[in-house]
Amino acid sequence: MRKNVLMAVVATLAPSSLWACTLCHSRIAEDTRATVMGHDLWSNMAALLLPFPLLFAAVLLARRVAP
Repeated sequence: MRKNVLMAVVATLAPSSLWACTLCHSRIAEDTRATVMGHDLWSNMAALLLPFPLLFAAVLLARRVAP
């Protein structure tokens, strides 16, 4: 019985905590999305994804050089 009550309380409180974050709905968040997803989307994506192949190559090189 106690377990069911606890589950009901958690289920009731969980959705309200999702609405507590106002960061995603603020003016700053809207401006950031507009800047990143704006007219130069592909150059922004390239700048964000460029470090991953370089880091991957560095890890492979370090792994082959290290004993």
